[in-house]
Amino acid sequence: MTAYLTNIAITLRLMARDRMALFFGYVFPLIFFFLFAQMMSAGQGGGVAKQVVTSVLIFGVLGNGFFGAGMRAVSDREQNILRRFKVAPTTAAPLLVSWLVTGWINYIPSALFLIAIGHFGYQMPWPERPVTLFVFLSVAVLAFRAIGLIIASVVNSMQESQILIQLFYLPMLFLSGATFPVSAMPQWLQIVAQFIPSAHLFAGLQGILLRKESLDAQWKSLLALLLTLVVGLFISVKLFRWEKEEKVKSSAKLWVLAALAPFLLLGVYQAYSKESIMQAKVLQRELRRSRTLLIRDVRLVIGDGRVIERGALLIREGKIAQVFEGDAPDPKSLSAEPIEGSGKTLLPGLIDAHVDLTSPGGVPDGNIDPEWSDIAYLFSGVTTIHAASASPAVAALRDRVARGELLASEIVTGGQNGTRFGGDGPPESGLWIPALTALEAAATPKAELLERSLVQQTAPKGMVDRTRPLLAKIPVDASRLTRRMESVAAAETRIVAGSGGGQMLVLHGPGIHREMALLVQAGLTPGQALQAATGRAAAALGVADRVGLLKAGLAADLLLVDGNPLRDIAATERISGVIFRGERVARSELFEQREEE
Repeated sequence: MTAYLTNIAITLRLMARDRMALFFGYVFPLIFFFLFAQMMSAGQGGGVAKQVVTSVLIFGVLGNGFFGAGMRAVSDREQNILRRFKVAPTTAAPLLVSWLVTGWINYIPSALFLIAIGHFGYQMPWPERPVTLFVFLSVAVLAFRAIGLIIASVVNSMQESQILIQLFYLPMLFLSGATFPVSAMPQWLQIVAQFIPSAHLFAGLQGILLRKESLDAQWKSLLALLLTLVVGLFISVKLFRWEKEEKVKSSAKLWVLAALAPFLLLGVYQAYSKESIMQAKVLQRELRRSRTLLIRDVRLVIGDGRVIERGALLIREGKIAQVFEGDAPDPKSLSAEPIEGSGKTLLPGLIDAHVDLTSPGGVPDGNIDPEWSDIAYLFSGVTTIHAASASPAVAALRDRVARGELLASEIVTGGQNGTRFGGDGPPESGLWIPALTALEAAATPKAELLERSLVQQTAPKGMVDRTRPLLAKIPVDASRLTRRMESVAAAETRIVAGSGGGQMLVLHGPGIHREMALLVQAGLTPGQALQAATGRAAAALGVADRVGLLKAGLAADLLLVDGNPLRDIAATERISGVIFRGERVARSELFEQREEE
């Protein structure tokens, strides 16, 4: 033990004089911290700051391992410094362990310093699992230093070490996710990244910092790092050389792969299961949802009958943080990304209180696709739906959306608090879903049901053409729709909007917009129709504590439209933007999710 402690003390003194170790341990990560913080607007949400910190921690681990251990060991051998240790006398094991320990001692203060900058400089919350983070980072630093020591053991010159280190360092840097999101890479490159140790390190740190995961959730990556540490240290001891005149065969360089074997096995598993690829997508989604946004100079329809003609709304960490009347504070003072809303109206995300995802609404081409249907609702500004039929496929889809694996509308299943669907008139008590859209399609089918712009945009390929011939085959009975519409105005305060999506000629997605238009034709004001599709619908589904209103503390599920739907309800179809859980939805890319799977 004395030999180990003595070597650690000596190495610490030498490291304090090593400018390269200090540069790559402190200055190098700090440069990239401020560079990434500027590029990613780290002040616009704690999640963004955590992403920056995670990226720079990876830079530090890689630099500490490859340059701090690998090149340092070769340099000491080239300068005959190791020869002096040899005559001490000592063995290789204490010296190598001292290099591992001193590298760890050098790295941990740097990591704490970066976390402190993220907290005090960019409003990043302190890590909620500091012990987990400490253990994971410690094992990672030691494992990557062990890889660096193997490289030092198998090269015969400083020039060889620089080449081999770069061959490992650059792919690990660029494929880890620290510089470019793994989820943005081509599918084949995402699979290749699963064989890279730093990709699992990055995913583990993201999981701990962003998702507050424990070591149990990261056991595969942690085990691979521990095995790499043990194998790397063992091989380094066996191949260690004191003097530069001692040479090793070129084939010895293959021993580096032995240290990476745990990650090769982990990569095979991940390439098969695609577990890490999905996790990377989820973490990237959570990052987007953590941004701070300010929608300003916009009309606000609250969802409970109230209207703010000119105001603003602040979104932070996926929730509505504050609603402003009149002028909003400067976005910079809120560290928020501004979204201009002049001439637009902001609504709570629409709610369709009755759909059947197990029916297509038109003539399908092969199997019915609930996933496409759920995406179509979000594309149409409908952020929550109630699935009347909770089949295993629908339940699985609901859970995928809840976990963030698929960007689509939230699916609510179960009872509707006594709400009745359909019928010629309202029930004696309780809420009523008149489902005028479904009745219109069944009783008065007409071409405009399939020709509306949103229908054309959201319908699966060819479905409209396959369904159109049915229009002439359905008998017309306008009196049924007339009778039901006559009952709507009298029940205004009990009306809940539900399209009956999935019934024939009611294609999934835009039906709730047609439902509101029919409610207005039946005698409701546009404001009353909007309330039926937002606040009251949320209450009917038992989710009013989460969605349905523009209210601080609720989920930032929002619909931004051009014009004023309080004057023209058709304005709800002129969608300017959709925000789901604080994430600005790229509507044009929504259906591409399915093509990638």
